[in-house]
Order: sequence, then C-alpha cells, then structure tokens
Amino acid sequence: MNSITPFHNTRFIVVSIIVFTAFLFLFNIGKRDLWAPDEPRYAQVSKEMRDSGNFIVPHLNSKPYPDKPPLLFWLINVFSLPFEKITALSSRLPSAFAGIGCCVALFYLATSLYRNTRIALMASLILATSSKFLWMTHRVAFDVLLTLLVTLSILFFYKGYTEQKNKGLYYTVFYVLMAFGVLAKGPIGFILPFLIVLTYLILKRDVGILKDTKPWIGGILFTIIVFTWVYLAGIYGGKEYTNQILFKQNVGRFASSFAHKRPFYYYFINFPVNFLPWSIFIPSIVMYLFSQKGREKIPNILTIRNFKTKILRRSSLQNNNICHSGRNEESLLLPIVWFAVVFIFFSIVSGKRDIYVLPLYPAAALFIAWFLNEFIEQSQENYFRKTGYYPCYILCGISLVLGVLFPITVYKAFPQYITTTTPFTIILSIAGIVMLYLIKHARIIPFFFTLVFVICIIFNVSTVRVIPILDHYKSAKEICGKAKAMMKPDDRLAMYNFFRDPYLFYTDRNSIEVIAESDNLRKFLNSQERVFLFIQEKDFKKISKLPEMPLFVLERDSVGHREIFFVSNKDS
Repeated sequence: MNSITPFHNTRFIVVSIIVFTAFLFLFNIGKRDLWAPDEPRYAQVSKEMRDSGNFIVPHLNSKPYPDKPPLLFWLINVFSLPFEKITALSSRLPSAFAGIGCCVALFYLATSLYRNTRIALMASLILATSSKFLWMTHRVAFDVLLTLLVTLSILFFYKGYTEQKNKGLYYTVFYVLMAFGVLAKGPIGFILPFLIVLTYLILKRDVGILKDTKPWIGGILFTIIVFTWVYLAGIYGGKEYTNQILFKQNVGRFASSFAHKRPFYYYFINFPVNFLPWSIFIPSIVMYLFSQKGREKIPNILTIRNFKTKILRRSSLQNNNICHSGRNEESLLLPIVWFAVVFIFFSIVSGKRDIYVLPLYPAAALFIAWFLNEFIEQSQENYFRKTGYYPCYILCGISLVLGVLFPITVYKAFPQYITTTTPFTIILSIAGIVMLYLIKHARIIPFFFTLVFVICIIFNVSTVRVIPILDHYKSAKEICGKAKAMMKPDDRLAMYNFFRDPYLFYTDRNSIEVIAESDNLRKFLNSQERVFLFIQEKDFKKISKLPEMPLFVLERDSVGHREIFFVSNKDS
C-alpha cells in the first residue's frame, strides 16, 4: 500500500474504520444492566446531577462526590436527552463514541508518523480489537474518554511539530485538549500528554520547540477552561470538596494510595493479558528491535535533527509519493516514549488498576502495526520465520485449543450452559484452520484481517449468548425493581453494613440511609412508620437473633457473590 493514499481513498478508509468500530462498540451495548462497581455509580452521579440541576459539583447519595471531575457526567446527560432519563445505554454511549474517535484519531496519527496508510489502518484495528480496550468501550468509564483526549493531544502536537501550515492552530488545540483531559480525569489529563511530549522532545534534543507552541496563548485557554470549573466548584462545593478533588484524589493516590494498592510489577503481568491477542507479538518486536537487522533499520532513532530539515524532507516525500517503510523508522520514537511514559508513571503510582494504563494502548497498537508491516514486506526472509511466523502459529493454536477446551470446561463446571458454547466452538475451530492455512502460505494480510474479523464475531456473539447469563448473576436490577414496586416514593429505605450504588440507582432514589451499628438499626426498625432495608444474608442471620429486631423478609436474590435480603419492619 502506498504511503501517500489519494484523499478519496483515505476518506474511504476512515469511513470504513468508523463503520467497523461503530458495529463493534455499539452492538448490544444497552442490553445488559449496569454492573458494579463503577457503572451504576457513575450513572447515579449523572442522575443526581440531572435531578438536582447542579452540573458543577457531582453528587452521590445526595453528598458531594469528589472522586472524579464532571466531564463524563456531562456527556452522559447529553446522551440521555433523547431518552429523558439516565439509562444503561445512554450511560455507555460516551465510552463507545470515545472508542470510535480514538481509533480514527490513531489512524490520522499513524498516517502522519509513518506516511503509510496500511500501518495506520492496522493500528486502528489492533486498538479496536485489543481485549481490554474493546471491553471498556462497552462500559461506563472515564478511561476511554481519557485515552481519546490523550491521543488527540498527541496527534495535534505532532501535526504542529511536523507541519508548517496551521501550526499555531494545532498547538492551540493541543492545550485545549489537555484542559478537557483535566475535566475528564483530573490533573492526569494534563500530566500524561505533557510528559510524553516533553520526553519526546528531550530525546530529540529539540525542547526549544516548546516556545513555538505559544504556551502563553494555550496556557490562557487551558486556565480558562480548567479553573472556571474549579472556581465554581469551590463556590458550590466548598473548600473541602476542592481539596479532595485537587489533592487527595490525585496527589494522595500517587504518593500513598488509599485504594487498589498493587506491587510495582503489576502491569508487567496485567498489561500483556489485557492486550491479547496482540500482545503475543510483543516478544517478537523486542527481539527484532535488538537484533542486528532491527538496529540497522533504526540507527538514528535518537539522532539530532534540525526541525526545518525534517519539514523539508517530509515535504519531499509527499511531493514524490515515495513509499519505503525504512524512511521513517525514527517515528518509532514517539510511540515508544508514549508507551514507556505511561507504563512507568502508573508503575510508580501506588494505586493500580488495569484500566489506568488504557492511554498506552494506542501506542502499543502503533508499534505492533509497524512490526506487522515489516513482517508483511519481508515475510520471505529467514529472520521472520521466528519473529513473525511463530506468534501467528501460536494464535492459530490458541484458537484451535479453545475450540476444544471451551465446551469441555463449560460442561464440567456449568453443564446447563453447554449449548451456549456451540457457536464459539464452531467459530474458533474454523478460524484456527483458516488462519493456519493462510499463515502456511505466507498470506499475512488475509491472516490479519481474519483475526480481526474473528475477534469481532466472537465478541458480538458473546454479547448475545454469554452476557445475558452473567447479567442475571451480576445485576441488582431485579430485586431493586421488586423493592421499588412495594415502596412509596417517600418511604424510608436503608442499607445495613454495606453500600452499593446499584441499589440506589435501580430503586430510582437519590438518597438511601446507610446504617452501620446494630443499635441504630434497632431504632430504625422500631419506627412507627413502615420502613424498608437491604441487608446481606450474613448480617441478617446475626441481626435476626437479637431482641427487638422486627424483620419480615419481602424478597431475596443473589447479586454477584452476595445473597441480598429486602426486608421491612412490618409484614405486608
């Protein structure tokens, strides 16, 4: 594929990416209920924002919620306008559309980096079909939105850095996007893209270019966007809220996290699993880069380059429509820096979750696409028999083995669901055979698109066959719906010794009392009016043995690994 694709062809590729990712990210997205821990919480915060009309300070259970800035909650409310209420579908649409935008932005960034639309297309498809990224586009989450803003920030910086036309506009948008990143997930929305850009320029020995970004203009816009909200939040939420959102939730998590503490090597194990199936190629990429052939390909990755000369060289490439994969190996520096900065930063942070490193997934997709392009162009060379073909054979083996083991495992553990495995067995077995045939005949490009297609089909089939089964197990909607039908809107409702956001959201309330002590529970249950309570089975058994504890079980249900009782102090 030529490095310079005609405009109408590039437009066709972009439209194809949008259509494919829309199908992948939007299919069946609203069919399942909101799953704990995060989804019902963020939906409930958005609901309370809508009900109260306070769009400055997010609230949860009618109390200020300082854990996250408001951008996602604003977007959920925007997407909820056609539904006139917050729903599972409207809550997930921001993540889905952010995922689509991220794949499109990555295509344009890869095109600018490599001048090769094949690499750009592969990078977009690799990102879209990486397991964790794909799953997160189907969830209510801040991280896909943050990943989009980080990717767009780097795209607009790089456009300004490498192109003379509209340079000032690109840099200005770069600062604006970082400001929205702060509104999406706090200071990390600025820290990540700025650290990536700064490290990249330091290694290129071109830090002086920062003055060309006109930081006084971008800084003013950044300040206006961020501190307008911070100022208003301080007024409406008070000093404590501002302190929480600016310091405890960010600096506190970095220095000594109060949640999700993990060892420093957490992401070394976690990331390869979550980036499957494409992480299978990572060892080959490392081997290739450190081999003699790899070192010959990228001898000047850190070479000092005059910016003006670089611009002229790129312009020459465009004018002559030259396509040589080796011409832009120095462009590997940006995705490598991007990946390393995010990976190291979150490895240092004491609090760790697998979704925190989602902003490095586009970088991983970039250099895996670059490697696959090298493999495609040199597939007949002996060197690639190990670095290129072995990962492909491993993927074929995984597909064939899963086609056999999956139904056996399900039959032993959950025999009632054995028929659910039939389409997966057929798809995995056929896919394994087809991919094996393609790779044995050195058909690398058809192999790649077959793998992408199989991931798409497997995931979408799972949303129809598997997700509904898990939904029945994980969702609190059923017991909450029954509880809501038994209560009047002004009846008192409490939870004893635990608080879970789904019970707040699915009972359509903005406040539920949380009782922690048995004495307080006794007072609550001995109220003159009829009151209602959610209580876990283990606590119910203890409380029911205590005196003056009137408990009448109205409903019970399994929600996740908990057995939940819905009780009242008076019989129906």
